[in-house]
Amino acid sequence: MELSFNVTRIPSVFAIELAQEEAAPVEAPGRSVRTPLMVMAIVVVVWGMAPPITKLVSAPPLIGTFVRFAISAPILLLVLALRRRPLRRRIFLATALPGLSFGINLIFVFATLQEATVSVLSTISAMQPALVLLMAGRLFGERPSSRQLGFTMMGVCGAVGVVLGAGSELRTSWWGIGFALLSLMTFTSYFVLTRLARADGEVDAIEWMAGINIWAFLSTIPPVLILADGSDWSQFGGTDWLWISVIAVVTGLFGHVLMTWVHGHLEAARSSLYILTMHLVAVGLAWLIHGETITWVQALAGVVVLSSVGFVITSPTRHAAQ
Repeated sequence: MELSFNVTRIPSVFAIELAQEEAAPVEAPGRSVRTPLMVMAIVVVVWGMAPPITKLVSAPPLIGTFVRFAISAPILLLVLALRRRPLRRRIFLATALPGLSFGINLIFVFATLQEATVSVLSTISAMQPALVLLMAGRLFGERPSSRQLGFTMMGVCGAVGVVLGAGSELRTSWWGIGFALLSLMTFTSYFVLTRLARADGEVDAIEWMAGINIWAFLSTIPPVLILADGSDWSQFGGTDWLWISVIAVVTGLFGHVLMTWVHGHLEAARSSLYILTMHLVAVGLAWLIHGETITWVQALAGVVVLSSVGFVITSPTRHAAQ
């Protein structure tokens, strides 16, 4: 793999320090971020659809994950072909680490659910904004204000309240906690590496996600060959094709391509917090689709999440303040 640090148009995954220097400062809320915020809102809705739709799939999660990427990767390559923009070798190589992280993340999600309840996984996953916030300064040159730090932590607590407010059972083994933490780390790795690649705005979002999905698909092949058997495959069929296709195309392709674009226009510390509102969408759709009751604790926690996001949206960055 040939790497050159003398050219400017390279995926920033290869040079963290270069990404820090070239990343354009995000301005105070105004017209410049209005469109990214609108796109971010679409991402939140689309990603929030995933949990309640996933519950409609009867096939084992590992099989569903394999089929999802088997659908999404060829579609993205077809889109690139229609745009007369094939996947370039350097982009394909640059997406290896974040793509494998993305695919392995879903494998750890599968492993977690074998050892722990969904509420355990969701609670640990809600810690991602705090984790990104710790890395924002060193990796992205972002300087979150004390107000943003406070409201981010408030948003994390609110998201945990949305998850646990339904009275979900917290049951897990030590393996379950370990797998959930690895799931958090691998998704954060995918999130951060994609943000680094988009720091200079030179990486095309669709081309980037095409590489990501190919590597993610490759990462699912070994566990499927080792762990899945004929009985697992026999459970996949019927309406599973419909719901997996919706997840692959709508939440997977559409949502992640939009999020990749957003990475080039919003601070990572802010966008990771905004993603927490997807839990509100998921709870609302679970009520409509599955008849799951929304408790007063969830409603109150939802207000906390929305309030924290609103306060962060309206607060200027330290770059702008200075």
